[in-house]
Amino acid sequence: MELDIVEYELSDEIRRGIDSILQNLFSKTNPELIVLADDAGRIISLKGKTSEELAEFVASLVSGIFGATLEMGKMLSISELDMVQFESKDSDVIIKAVKPRFLMGIMVKGGTAIGSVRLFLKQAAQELEETLSRLELVPKKVVKIDLQTIEDKLRKVMGV
Repeated sequence: MELDIVEYELSDEIRRGIDSILQNLFSKTNPELIVLADDAGRIISLKGKTSEELAEFVASLVSGIFGATLEMGKMLSISELDMVQFESKDSDVIIKAVKPRFLMGIMVKGGTAIGSVRLFLKQAAQELEETLSRLELVPKKVVKIDLQTIEDKLRKVMGV
């Protein structure tokens, strides 16, 4: 088994494009947080009224929740799942897939017009897909590891 660890070659032009798209979405939706992360939960960009530590936690949750939802969808024969939404009394969270392998999460206060947020989020995702299509994925390193070693390391971490 090989695990590829990838870095992203973000040119200044691509970074400015991402920041512009997220700032536009931020101004239209007034969210608590917008985070753009890869499918492993690594932050590419964020906008919000929160600490970087909380943003990293949210990016990890976005990745984990979306990945788990995709797998459950497969079990239920639901294909083409590209958006997940969670609503609570205090806040709403929407996670949108952005091709080729990114996720955008937006957290808004409860009572926000969620239909408008979803519409603006879809538009932003389309713009991001166009911008990110020019992104270069640069392999940082390839880790070769067998399944037994992974299981042993997980047992050690979990204390089993």
